[in-house]
Amino acid sequence: MKIARKIFQQSPRAYALLMTMVFIGIALLLLGSVMDWSNSTARQTERNNLFSMSTGAAEAATEQVIAQMTFDFFNQEFNSNTNYYLTNSVNQLPAASHWPLQFSFSNPLNSSYPTYVSIYPVNWTTNWATLFSSNYAGLHAYVANCTVISTATTSNQPYNVSATVQQTFQLAAIPIFQNAAFYDMNMEIDPGAAMTLTGPIFSNGGIWARGPNVYNATVTAVGNVNTTSTDPWLTSKTDGTSSTFNQGIYSNADTLAMPIGQTNDPTAIRALLNLPTNGVAPYSTTGQLYFINQTALIISNSSSGNISAYLQDSNNVNPLTFIPNNYTNVISTPLKNKSGTVTGYLYSTNIAYSFATNTSFYDYREGKTVQAVQLNVGALATWINGTNGSTLQTQLYNDTASYIDSVYIYNNAPSDSSDLPSVRVANGAVLPSHGLTVVTPDPLYVLGNYNASGVSLNNGTNVSNTLPAALMGDSITALSQSWKDTYTSSTTIGSRTATATTINAATFEGIVPTANGNYSGGLENFIRLLENWSSVNLTYNGSIVVMFPSLYATNKWPGTGTVYNPPNRKWAFDVNFMREDGLPPLTPKVTAICRQTWSVY
Repeated sequence: MKIARKIFQQSPRAYALLMTMVFIGIALLLLGSVMDWSNSTARQTERNNLFSMSTGAAEAATEQVIAQMTFDFFNQEFNSNTNYYLTNSVNQLPAASHWPLQFSFSNPLNSSYPTYVSIYPVNWTTNWATLFSSNYAGLHAYVANCTVISTATTSNQPYNVSATVQQTFQLAAIPIFQNAAFYDMNMEIDPGAAMTLTGPIFSNGGIWARGPNVYNATVTAVGNVNTTSTDPWLTSKTDGTSSTFNQGIYSNADTLAMPIGQTNDPTAIRALLNLPTNGVAPYSTTGQLYFINQTALIISNSSSGNISAYLQDSNNVNPLTFIPNNYTNVISTPLKNKSGTVTGYLYSTNIAYSFATNTSFYDYREGKTVQAVQLNVGALATWINGTNGSTLQTQLYNDTASYIDSVYIYNNAPSDSSDLPSVRVANGAVLPSHGLTVVTPDPLYVLGNYNASGVSLNNGTNVSNTLPAALMGDSITALSQSWKDTYTSSTTIGSRTATATTINAATFEGIVPTANGNYSGGLENFIRLLENWSSVNLTYNGSIVVMFPSLYATNKWPGTGTVYNPPNRKWAFDVNFMREDGLPPLTPKVTAICRQTWSVY
């Protein structure tokens, strides 16, 4: 039986429909995937954006605390950790109503406070450490190691996204005598004869460095370090000889600020040397910025010539108790500022204090007769070791754990067109056993060798047996061993021949800056001279600090040949100042924040 087969042929339209449905399914699947991917990406993008915003908020919280800590540190009002946990301004900042997003704040280590703060050690004044910040590398400082952490979490968004910012930094009080030279203004260096400069050079202004110098440490300026042939502050001053910089030059550094309120102004810094303004309590935070309130001894004279001295003991402030009972004829001398206002009184007796006298001599640069209160440093050392001095030194140490190692001298003599009230230190080759810092707001003169005996006398950079010492005043002038007070205004430079002299002390003074076409004299003439020093060595080991223009010794640099002839300058940075126990008494400190790490997670 034959079976018939009927062949069915598929309609092309049905096949097209099937394929269309398949592709529509695929398209829908792809569309769903794309939409899901888009939604996921949008969510991720939104989370990333929220994380970035939370990072900014967390950083703002940490910076708020850091700003307060830095302000307090610079103003000598630094507090413990918990003070910064509870700072109201920190709590208020994150809740600012004008923020587009709102955040809640906490920290991963203690959720009770919006920002975590760690300060180590709490008593940072005992923490002597080396700084590793690029601007201050190699310098030593009293350091507070600080960590600040804050977590910010979005609170009015679809997602609660958190970010934690952690910052570490050092708050550093850097003793200023760690540079071969430190200027708070523009610095010029251009000696005619070669000088080798050891120790860092730093200026809060700019630097012009020219001449046959060799720099064996860094040269750094907040402005520019200019090494071109023309002085940028005196275009008529040029030098075709370039210097050698063995450790590099650095411009645009961070400012090193003196902790005086919120200003680094030279006028404000010079105020440290002056008598405090009326109403400032001596042992308040502000009062302690003034050197007169930090020194162990205060010496002054009266218009009649009487010398007064006062031992300052912050734990025993009645000055009459400092006069031993066997003394008689106690003198009360008013202490006046330069405008004549009485700011206090000194109590003493001429019998007790034979280490201070009045003297006079002629200054050829200023064209005036110097009326000086002279401190006989050797006699002071003898007095400290004697019965009366040792009694007071024991009292001072028992009360304050410090020694009679600093003297503030104020000259009450009137100033006029012919007389210059000043201070002079003499017989200072051997200092008191704990070192000595001498401070005055007046011009300061050094007669003969200072802090220099044995191997430290005229022996280059050998300071193995020196003591911590500093000289601070309106200006500084070195008078050699052969200087005579009998010189008059008519004594020629050829009759004023110097002999080799050594000064080993940090110096904190003013200068007459370059202005009105007159050169400052440069760093090379920071130490003023009044004799013929030709072929004679002037050895200096210390740290030169210039913080302000001179206020009283203001005649311009005279050049050479009439007032003085330059010496062989054997100058060096005193490496003892890199040790905590080698710093002079009352060493000023500049403050800095050294940022270390920033992280977010």
